[in-house]
Amino acid sequence: MRHVAFFLFLLGLVTMQVLLGGAGLVHALPAGLLLATAALLLVFVRQKKSGHRLRIWTGAATVLLAGYVIGRSFFSPVEYLARWDLFLTLAAALGYFMVTEYFVRSRERVIVVAVLGILALIHVVIGAVQFKQQDNFMLISWFIRSDWEWRASGLYIYPNHLAGLLEMVCFLTMSICCWGRVPNWVRIMGGYCSLMCLVGVALTGSRGGYLSVLCGLVVFGGCSLWLVRRVRPDRQGVVTLATVGGIALLVGGALFFMVKSASIAERVNTVYEPNNVRLTMWKSALQQWHLSPWVGTGSGTFAYYGREFRAPGNQRDPLYVHNDYLHLLAEYGVVGAVLGLGFVGLHVFSGSRGMKKIVNEKLKAEWRTSSNELALTVGALCGTAALLFHSVFDFNFHLPANALVGAILFAILATPGTDAESTAEKPARRLAWVPGLAPGVGVAMLILGGPLVAGEYYGELARRALRDRNYSQARSLAERAIGWERSNPNLYFYLGEASHFLTRDMDNPLGRAGLFESAAEAYQEGLRLFPRDTRLLLVLGRTLDLAGRFAEADEVFQRAIAGDPNFGNVYAYYGLHFKLQRRWTEAELYLRKANALSEVEISPAALAEIEQFKNSELGKKLLPPAPELPPPAGE
Repeated sequence: MRHVAFFLFLLGLVTMQVLLGGAGLVHALPAGLLLATAALLLVFVRQKKSGHRLRIWTGAATVLLAGYVIGRSFFSPVEYLARWDLFLTLAAALGYFMVTEYFVRSRERVIVVAVLGILALIHVVIGAVQFKQQDNFMLISWFIRSDWEWRASGLYIYPNHLAGLLEMVCFLTMSICCWGRVPNWVRIMGGYCSLMCLVGVALTGSRGGYLSVLCGLVVFGGCSLWLVRRVRPDRQGVVTLATVGGIALLVGGALFFMVKSASIAERVNTVYEPNNVRLTMWKSALQQWHLSPWVGTGSGTFAYYGREFRAPGNQRDPLYVHNDYLHLLAEYGVVGAVLGLGFVGLHVFSGSRGMKKIVNEKLKAEWRTSSNELALTVGALCGTAALLFHSVFDFNFHLPANALVGAILFAILATPGTDAESTAEKPARRLAWVPGLAPGVGVAMLILGGPLVAGEYYGELARRALRDRNYSQARSLAERAIGWERSNPNLYFYLGEASHFLTRDMDNPLGRAGLFESAAEAYQEGLRLFPRDTRLLLVLGRTLDLAGRFAEADEVFQRAIAGDPNFGNVYAYYGLHFKLQRRWTEAELYLRKANALSEVEISPAALAEIEQFKNSELGKKLLPPAPELPPPAGE
């Protein structure tokens, strides 16, 4: 049964990677359910009774942090937005508790590293194709990534997330190569994999990834020098030169080859970017935090507070802070930040203490420096250091696949040296219910996630049909998805959009009116679930305008402006609202404001039409000069 559970655990890990890293709930749930099944099978497995002395403290920190995030998600304003953190935390907790309580043997953990290494190589090969072809190639054809041009994302859809994964795998495999007690061919493969991971990070164009790799290399070098000084002081000078020279060679060689590519060189030259849009999102997160300093505003709420507090220069949808720490502070408050800090601090301390214990009790007496337990612990420390540094600039902990790998690293730090524990030392005291944590979380995942699979699946099909302009099919699939799941506002958006676009082929005025009414009802139902969704507000206002319900549309657009006052699209749609009523002056005012904020596609054509009317004889008589634009909010 143990082998079956371990196989399902690995299969869940692979599935999470292949399905876009779990970038959407529909992609994350299959892997989460596989992990949950593995955890349930572990009920029948007898785990090791001995444990690391700090396990009770690291376990308590994990339970408190995960419990707080899960509990806060149940008391958040928008239930569907809170699901993301809920299921991400459940999946990460499953990985963590299975590795700490059951998969404690170094052999099993090395197998996990090997699987991650193979996946990393697949990512890098796909990333090389994306870098060379610059056509957003994806291995699975029905997955479409955004236009990142040359930047590699592998099986993922976001290059920075790929950099976050590769930096973790890089230091795990590098440590196995340098410190593992493995055959030479495994050592060679580990070194090759770590080198390819560095190449992959370069191809992602992630500036945060570049800095994080440097951070990890510094930690790896420091750990290596400390280990040699403790175990083989006679070789300290040689190893110091080799370590410093190796790191210098890696960094210098990487820079030499990176500057050969104009695209990568440009990214390297802009590592320091004082006007980076991230700074404005960090400011938005701090503004959000002040609304509820202690417990935060709730799971997923940056999805709309980020819009409310967006700076005029940021026209991308700010769904994430691009700083995991500020995101945690804004949504979970001081309580969440303190629990997160305690979790990280205890695990780093546990890993450092475990590394020292392995050296003192196992390696020092034998004058040898190779040990799988040591290699895993050093790799986990360095990979965690890189990930924690990268989280200052990105949101790797908000991608399920990377959060799961990060949870595995923290699990290794919580239980280092499990094969090397002293038999003379009294086993660590553990709570009787700790072995039941993994199966308990698995039951929660199955109960909460299982019923959502069908709705998410048909919703994803409806989204693709809508993207491919198969509106009748999209409407049918959206209705089918809603039959399974009525708490997802995206399903009502798909239903409304499909109904709206079907009016283009409807010649019957009564039929068109009916479709407009159906679309408006779908959008309103979505807004009942997510009242501050700018996207739903804009399409509802547009539909009401086309149905001639201008007073209702005006109220909807006012809500959109209040919730997203510096978004160009809001003013573009509002300008069209006035244009349909032939209120040319107001239309020009808001269309000009939209253009002042961003290059909105719909504004230039509308402004050209207004300009043509203004230059006509009738326009010169009827239209006064356009008023001056008020400054954008926040300036």
